[in-house]
Amino acid sequence: MLDDATAAELRRHWEQGWNGEDLDTIMAPFAADVVFSSPFVPTLAGDPAKTTISGYDALRSYVDYALRHYPGIRYAVEGTYVGNDTVVLVYTYQSPDGTAGHGADSMRVDAAGKVAEWRCHYARDLVTTTA
Repeated sequence: MLDDATAAELRRHWEQGWNGEDLDTIMAPFAADVVFSSPFVPTLAGDPAKTTISGYDALRSYVDYALRHYPGIRYAVEGTYVGNDTVVLVYTYQSPDGTAGHGADSMRVDAAGKVAEWRCHYARDLVTTTA
């Protein structure tokens, strides 16, 4: 099972990074060959067929775009769940326009302790109205 220190560190990077709009903090735990998936990838990538982003540099560009184009969203992690090599962060978010909701992100950690896979999950109604 993933150790508590690793789970806590991933939570800290995720929560402090997004709430502080700090790209370096968000990206610190990711592996060079990370694979990222989110229902918002097609919209932000401008390609409806694109559902994943591969590689640290591509993910960094995506996160940077999200931070610049959607500022002010605040997150509160409500739960942290661990598996053998994964952590799941369940959270609520509040947008500056008053939109609020829930999400869950799963992250798989490789043998070197870096996040090799990051998958985001949201309520279907949010994805269909925003995307």
